[in-house]
Amino acid sequence: MTDKEIKFREKKEINQIISDTFLFLKQEYKNILKMTGIYILPFIFMNALLQVHVQRKIIGKIDIYDAEAIMENFGPVYLNFFMASLFAIFVQSLLIGTFYTYLEAYIKEGKGKFSAADITPDFFSNSLQALTANLVLFLFITAGVLLCILPGIYLGNTFSILVFIYLFEKKNLGQSLHRSFRLVNIQWWNTLLINITGLAFIYFAGVILSLPTLMAGSGPDAGALQEAGTGGYNDLYWLWTGVSAAVTSLLWVVPYTFLAFQYFNLDERSKTTGL
Repeated sequence: MTDKEIKFREKKEINQIISDTFLFLKQEYKNILKMTGIYILPFIFMNALLQVHVQRKIIGKIDIYDAEAIMENFGPVYLNFFMASLFAIFVQSLLIGTFYTYLEAYIKEGKGKFSAADITPDFFSNSLQALTANLVLFLFITAGVLLCILPGIYLGNTFSILVFIYLFEKKNLGQSLHRSFRLVNIQWWNTLLINITGLAFIYFAGVILSLPTLMAGSGPDAGALQEAGTGGYNDLYWLWTGVSAAVTSLLWVVPYTFLAFQYFNLDERSKTTGL
């Protein structure tokens, strides 16, 4: 049975966006995995190793029952967390740049009408653009959260399609920010629900992937491991933690596809509202 071509440029309700996302990924997963396996997977593994390293350092430095120790180590712990977050943004930008390059070719050229060689030259430039947009979005959300949680949520949702606009429409960053603001406000609450759905998918996928760590957590040498700063967790626990972090990073293509469909949904609706 021949796979049908998924239509992106049309108005869709939330249930259609979700169902079309999984249908698209089901049909295209081989090509997507091939691209990420060649160009992104090494960085995803590096990010997973870094996340494990940072978690081990944090556990080794902080005793949750000692408030004074927490305050003494707050600076180093925060710096480790901040640097790990920046590298995670870099890796996700590589994933977004590569995935959205494939998505752009799929939408503009048609299913099966382009090859990897046709789009490979755009991976690097698109990833740099995605990194720029993601850093701006990260700063907006961080500033909003520091002011209060609600501004962070508002900014994160309002500019959630910023990266796709920046890559797909080839506008400058200022124009892309303005475009994202205008489009998302057509269906702000629907966009929020789509974002929550995407985050919930990642959260529950992470929970399911972490279930084996409950069995691989504390070994018989937990006391020695605690002294070594590993929180009483054995090597198998940390190995699976790294694996689950890598798999979770790849699964972000699901929320990214949600947002791509929502972008076109909003774009089509903007044509009827005169925006």
